[in-house]
Amino acid sequence: MLKAENNYVRRPFRRVHILPSLLTVGNFACGFLSIIVSLNAVYCAARPELRDADGQAEMAAALTAANFIVLNKRENHPRPGNPFPKLLTWACILIFVGMVFDSLDGMVARRVGAASAFGTELDSLADVVTFGLAPPVMVNAVWISAMPSSSPWLGTIGIFGFIFAISAVLRLARYNIRCGSSDRNTFTGLPSPAAAGCVAAAVLLIAGGYGSVESFAAWVAGLAGNDFTGSQAKAHMLGVFLLLPGILMITTIPFAHLANRYLAGKKSFFTLVAAVLLLALTWLEPRIMLFAGFNGYMLGGLLLAAWRLGRRGQARARA
Repeated sequence: MLKAENNYVRRPFRRVHILPSLLTVGNFACGFLSIIVSLNAVYCAARPELRDADGQAEMAAALTAANFIVLNKRENHPRPGNPFPKLLTWACILIFVGMVFDSLDGMVARRVGAASAFGTELDSLADVVTFGLAPPVMVNAVWISAMPSSSPWLGTIGIFGFIFAISAVLRLARYNIRCGSSDRNTFTGLPSPAAAGCVAAAVLLIAGGYGSVESFAAWVAGLAGNDFTGSQAKAHMLGVFLLLPGILMITTIPFAHLANRYLAGKKSFFTLVAAVLLLALTWLEPRIMLFAGFNGYMLGGLLLAAWRLGRRGQARARA
């Protein structure tokens, strides 16, 4: 008993592997900061004097809680005096940076032999914040900035966001149970980082101010009628868009593990050329390429599952 008490005195905290845990904490920090930046965007949208400010001093006052980010870089699409699109853009970027941390922590833990139950649980908790909570908060910021305060639809986005968030929680809980027993080349259900990437890429594209996106939103607003504006149409499309990746997270549809299937091990020279070309295109048009990449991955998994289901139906009919 005395020995146990002495051990407790000498070691009041458990020892953990520092590097993988720091990477996981970086993932959590990105999700937390993305939520903070989205809330700052709502604050700017609610304050016309900040939303329409043309001076850097007024904009800096609106961005005080997010002053860790340098927002003086060149932006082609958003209006220079409106901080809302810039804040929204950085909220999306933080989610993508969180994906990088999420990929690195598991890789580093396996390389140094630091995989543990503590790391798995910490990773899941960080994923809930970055990939389960931050995307609905971001879409909610777009919704609040576009919809009038008297709109009867304001509560709807809360329901859509809850469906996405709870689906991420359920998907991560299922993943923890099946961890180590599933195929390393496939995921069961849409991975939560990919679902968050679909939503963040859609928000990033809408915040880019592309003429084709604005024209499409105006066309949808014209179909809806009832004095809908293009901004309100985009907010509604984003709200509904939360449902598809949210529901796919809790399905049993298999989605390919791209890193393990196409990047791990030795591949052909053509694979390297294709990867370089994709990176170059993403550098030139990041908003379009991220939207096409993440949503193409989601739709590709759906189409492949539908094709397999059709093949099974044909096989049963022949039998």
